[in-house]
Amino acid sequence: MELSQENLITDFDCGDNDLNEFFNHDAILFQNQSLGQTHFFRHKETKQIVCAFSLSADSVKTFLLSGSRKKKVKGFIPHDKSLQSYPAFLVGRLGVSVAFGGQGIGSQVIDYITRLCITRFPDLGRFLVVDAYNKPDVLAFYQKNDFAFLFTDEIQERENLKKGTTADEPLHTRQMFYDMMRSE
Repeated sequence: MELSQENLITDFDCGDNDLNEFFNHDAILFQNQSLGQTHFFRHKETKQIVCAFSLSADSVKTFLLSGSRKKKVKGFIPHDKSLQSYPAFLVGRLGVSVAFGGQGIGSQVIDYITRLCITRFPDLGRFLVVDAYNKPDVLAFYQKNDFAFLFTDEIQERENLKKGTTADEPLHTRQMFYDMMRSE
């Protein structure tokens, strides 16, 4: 179901305060400003929100990548078209209700997002990208769902994106990507 004034999210709890705040309060504001589209699923019987996610336009910016990482991304493109960036869809937020955690719903949502993008916008983006929370369980989830890191390590990501943390501070998020053409 797509978020709208008639279909708001007000009672979502995925166990992360930042995500809860976004889905319960900010998602409709972002959508009204054309900054992203939010979708969610309700349980058929209880009407409880099972999961929610937001999508917006983005790109994989190869001009920011080192030579080996750039080759990795371009390796997915059959005819080496040397672009500065490749169109992508940003999974801006994704959360599964604590009541439904551990059931594989997150992976099902990634599959749904891929099918949605390929079906609804077949020629507008090649990749899914995410700024994943830099937490072992979150990174493992995306890796399990075939996302790869855009940068080899945090040092490279920090330097290339000019992120403001010091070398001994971990990044808050890590950029990851997934090639949707692998799903077809």
